[in-house]
Order: sequence, then structure tokens, then C-alpha cells
Amino acid sequence: MGMRMTGLVSGMDTESMVKELVAASSTKVDKVKKQKQIIQWKQEAWQSLNTKLYDFYKNEVSALKQASSFKSKKATSSDETKVTVKASSAAANGSHRVSVKQLASSAYLTGINIKKGNGQYTTYANASASTKFEDMTDELGANLGLKGQTITIKSGNATVADLTFVLGGDGPDGVASIEELNKRLAETEGYKKLKAAYSDGELTFTNGSASKDADGNTIGEIYTIEAGAFGISGELDFKADEAAGRATVLSADLDLRYEKKFTSTDISSSTKLSDIGINVGTTFSINGKDFVVDKNTTISDFTTGLSKLGVSASFDEKQGRFYINSAETGKDNDFTLTSSDSSALDILGLGAGATKVDAKDAIIDYNGVEYVGSSNTFDLNGLTIVARGVTGTYDPATGALTNDTPVSIEAEADTDGMYNTIKNFVKKYNELIDEMNTLYNEKKPEYEPLTDEERSQLSDTQIEQWEKKAKQGLLRRDETINTLLSSMRSILNNAVTVTDKDGNEQKMTLASLGIVTGDYSERGKLHILGDEEDSAYAAETNKLKEMLSSNPEIFSQVFVGDKENPGIGTQLNDSLFKAMGRTETSRSLTFYNDITLENELKAKEEDIDKWAEKLKALEDKYYDQFAAMESAMAQLQSQQSYISSLMGGAK
Repeated sequence: MGMRMTGLVSGMDTESMVKELVAASSTKVDKVKKQKQIIQWKQEAWQSLNTKLYDFYKNEVSALKQASSFKSKKATSSDETKVTVKASSAAANGSHRVSVKQLASSAYLTGINIKKGNGQYTTYANASASTKFEDMTDELGANLGLKGQTITIKSGNATVADLTFVLGGDGPDGVASIEELNKRLAETEGYKKLKAAYSDGELTFTNGSASKDADGNTIGEIYTIEAGAFGISGELDFKADEAAGRATVLSADLDLRYEKKFTSTDISSSTKLSDIGINVGTTFSINGKDFVVDKNTTISDFTTGLSKLGVSASFDEKQGRFYINSAETGKDNDFTLTSSDSSALDILGLGAGATKVDAKDAIIDYNGVEYVGSSNTFDLNGLTIVARGVTGTYDPATGALTNDTPVSIEAEADTDGMYNTIKNFVKKYNELIDEMNTLYNEKKPEYEPLTDEERSQLSDTQIEQWEKKAKQGLLRRDETINTLLSSMRSILNNAVTVTDKDGNEQKMTLASLGIVTGDYSERGKLHILGDEEDSAYAAETNKLKEMLSSNPEIFSQVFVGDKENPGIGTQLNDSLFKAMGRTETSRSLTFYNDITLENELKAKEEDIDKWAEKLKALEDKYYDQFAAMESAMAQLQSQQSYISSLMGGAK
């Protein structure tokens, strides 16, 4: 919007006058904005309730329709230090006896401490920037004779003197190492951006002198380097141009090393096997799988390689020992480590003197029958039995078990688990319908959403309190909530046909199980008679627990049922699933008309945009009218001044 200069002639506050004139129409915009805010609040209220409904469906209702929830078993062990146990729904009720003869174990190979020896070793390690030129050798240890050799560097700049360095020299031109060479270059004007480096077998000179002049042109130094001892000769430019043969780097692929002596105590994970006497090409084998040593293989590489052959291998630098064990327990997972060079195992402490513990299978006796397995876990007769410790003294040669103290296992229906499944359902159902009844019956107070101007006059606390009131009753008499409540109440009051132990059919309801509704004021809340957490009904006999103990099989019929006679849990699950099915007005997994609300919100946003355009046009109209008035008044004043000047001239 352009700047408006108003009231300059009339002296009127036209801006305030325009605002007053537009204000009447602005109230219509505020009304639409309030309607939009109410729709947004309805969305938020339904989104929150929808999440709770879906969680209830997914968890508590789903558990209530699962047959496994009412066939669960529990098992206890008389000595959990020897045997732990879990029961599936297929476990046979009653007492079971378990004796543990032998536990399953992995195979272990523990090496001797190779750092305690008196080994004296020599290796030819890769040179670094600090390595002295006179100490540099090839990979076989032959000295390269670099002492006294020269490096000559010339600059294309006539004002910069040429440099000649003597490798290992004692005079003013002598440099002991690449590190010292770089220091001298950094101290010499014209060569400060030239650097040498040695890494991974490559010696490089890099020209970093490029810069921009005042006109934006790239300028820099050009060097010619002659270093015959390293096989480097050529021109080094300040900018690269492959087509023109210009490069900023000169390099030579070298294998510069130096002699390094160490002892057994210096051995670490980074030590190369070839440096401690193991020949390149030596093969280590575990159960037919091989690992081959090359010239760069370190102790760390060795353990990593073995760990890919079906075992777990490590080297403890502090202990100086290798530890190798089979990845899994059981006799079939034992291993044997061999080498193509018998001395290699001794060098690593894995030959003579190493300690090997063979892998073993677990052996248990269950109800008089022996079972053998590679794991300490056995799945037998619906029970998951885990051996934790032996129950007697076992002789593998004869198979005899003496001084045995068998462990007793008791398997029975898990009435506590079944009770808690039902109790959790009742608790969540009550919480949910409490909220739904509140939303459905909550009266709408005389509070509307605040306008921007109203909000500007209130504190944050006042706004929060106002909006809390304004949000009440948004879902009052909501038909979807009423339908869901009615459907759930109806299903939970249904009777289900069940067949008792004697084959007789009868009708059963939740009340038959000791689950009742309260008085009318509670609007359908459920109570478990005798539940200690329900103060109003705690004094009653807990019929539900009694029936779970005496007749647990009936519960699967009541809550799950079958295709012809679905149980209460199944009916409730199917009803909720249908309620959140996709329709033209709602998406799947949504209990309310989310699409409808979104369309209503979009329509209000479009109305607001249209009103904004109307107000802008109205405001422009009034400003144009005032501007015309100002123009007319200015013209009138001009005419008056002219007439006055004529009359004054007539005198």
C-alpha cells in the first residue's frame, strides 16, 4: 500500500475517520474469524478424543477379543537359580520335575601373554614429515642415501632468489626433514605458499600462492623444482589447467620408511604380524574357513578376520592375550584353530601353553526323559525351560547324575493375568465414557472466541482462562459421540450363549461374571464386584476372580466366542472398526467427520479472504473520497487567495 498524505488542507484526522467508517464492516470479518476458530477447536477436541478411542480399540478391546488372553498359563520354579520357566497357553497344568545335568557353553581359547617375552623386533615403518632424510630406507631396510642430496627451487619472479636445500646438511642450507623444509619455506619471502608433504607413500609439493589482483585477475608465483633424489622435476604453477599442462601439485610415488626397533612390551593392536615374525602368506584356519596374512595385516586386522570365520576374537593389550570363543553355545559350535605355519600360533600365544575349553551341550531331565540341546533353553510341552545351574553331579562318561535335587515346576491357569486384562479394559472404558459423556452433556457458556483487538487488551492468563470457557460445550449433543456411546453400552449389555463343562447352553452377560453398571448418574460406567481399588464395590464378593479360578474356559466364550456366536469383545472390536471406516466425510481410522470439518474450515478461510478484499476496496474508496475533498478544498483556497490578491491590488 502506498503512503497516503491526508488532512493536509482540511486538518481532519481522515485516517481515524476511515477506520470508523470501515469498522462496521470489520465486525462481519470478526464474526467469520470466530466461526473459523470454533471449527479449529472442534477439530482439536475431536483429534484428542479420536486418539483415545483408537488406543482403546487397539489395546484394551483387542486384548479382550484374543482367545490367548483367556487361555494364558503361568509357571513357577522351586529354584530359579537352577531353572527358570515360562508357560504358553499350551502348557499342561500340574507339577513337572526338571534336573539339570550339564549347562551348554561356548568353546574358549585363551592365549598366553605375548608381551611378557623378551622379543626384540625391527620394523621399517612409514616415514612421516618429522622423519630425518638421513634415516630414510626402503621397505626392506636399505638406506636410501638421501643425506647430501639437494632440492633446488626456482621462482619465475626475478625479484625472488633461487633456493637450494641440502638434505641432512649441517650448513645454513641444510634441512633435516620435510618438516624442517616446510619451516624454511614458510620463513622465506616468495616461497611462503609452497609446501611439501609426505603421506601414504607419496611426496608432494603444492603451490598455494594464487590470489586476486585489484582487477579480479588470478596472480601468483611459478616454481621450478628439481629433487632428483625423489624423482621430482618440473614446473609448479599457481593455477591448474590440464589442457595447457599447468598443475598446482608435483608428486612422486615413493615408499619412504625408517628403521623402528621395539620389544614384546610394545606389542599393540596396531602391530603388524609380519613385524613379530609371522610370514606374509601364512594361513590361519577355523573349521575349514581361512584367513591369510599380508604385509599390512595388524593384530587388529587378525582378530577382525577371525571374527568373520564364525567365532568372536579379541586382543587385550593390557593382558597381552588373545581371546577366542565360539559365537554360540553347544558341542556342534566348537572350533579348532590351525595355521599353515606351526610357529605362527606359538608367536601369537595360541599354540603350546594356550588354554582351550571345549564347547558343551546342555543336558536336562524333564519328567524322566533326557533332552540334549546346544542352548540352555528348551521348549517342552508348552513350557520354555531355561537351565541356569546344575542340580547334581554329572559324569559324562557314564551319564550318571548323583546328589541330584530336582527342581519342581508348577503350571496353572494365569488367573491374575486374565483378571488384569478384564480390569484394564474396565478402567480404560470408564475413563473414556466419562470424557465422552462430559463432552456430550457439557453446556455452552456465553463466551465467544476473542478478536485480535480483544486479545491485545488481556494478559496471557486472562486469555487462557477465557478460551478455556469458550471451548466448553463445543461437542454438546454431538451425534457421533452419542452413537458411539449407545453402541458400546448396547454391546456390553448383550447376553452371549455359552456351553458349560457339562455341555449345557446358557446365556451369560457381564453381570453374570460380576461386572455390573452403577446407578443412572454414572451413565454406563462398569464396576467389578469386590475389586479392592473400587471403593464403592470393594466389600462385595469378587465373583470374577472366583469364576476365573473355577471355570476359566468360559471366559473365552463370553469375550471371544466364534463366527456364529461372537463374544462381547469381538462384537465391540467389530463395532469400533466399522465406526472408523473410511467414508465420504471421514478418513479411515477416524471416528469423526474430519473431512467435513476440514472443508468447513477451508470455506471460512476463503470467506475471510473475500472479506479482506472487500474491506480493502472500501477503505480505498473512502480514502479516494477524502482525497477528492482535500483537492477541492485546496483549489478553493487557491481561488480565494487569488481573489484576495486582486482586491488588494485594486486599492
